[in-house]
Amino acid sequence: MTVISHLVAMAKNRVIGVNNDLPWSLPEDLKHFKEYTLDKPIIMGRKTFESIGRPLPKRLNIVISQSIPEIKGAHVFNNVDEAIQFASNYNKNKNFEDEVIVIGGAQIFNETIMHMKKLVLTKVNCEIDGDVYYPKINLDNFSKRKIANHPKNEENQFDFSIDIYEKN
Repeated sequence: MTVISHLVAMAKNRVIGVNNDLPWSLPEDLKHFKEYTLDKPIIMGRKTFESIGRPLPKRLNIVISQSIPEIKGAHVFNNVDEAIQFASNYNKNKNFEDEVIVIGGAQIFNETIMHMKKLVLTKVNCEIDGDVYYPKINLDNFSKRKIANHPKNEENQFDFSIDIYEKN
């Protein structure tokens, strides 16, 4: 069965973006993002893709868009269900673990939240202005596993922690 994961960095006030960009500078979290997503299918909305600016290497890039029919280096679908099925088939054909990672934005998180089985959450220790929010979620039916704590330093603008929540 396909495991739908959300991989997200979120401030205390649930902000995940501002002006189609990240609202902070956390190189250690970007390193974690890269390591976690390598060789896996990632699903994102068009705006998230545009904020990244290119397909991410060594990943199956899947973009949900109603307005862009094709993107070089990515697979474009106009709905989440087709994208998830495509990613799941990719995993099966490669004999990979069947995990499909949703990386944003808010609309795609909202569309997949009811099916999400795993949340890889970077909790950024700040309240910050933004215009994109992660949906409210009840984590009562999830088990938490701590991955790492990262203190604010010369590179990382804020303290942050990374946890994995898996649905029971």
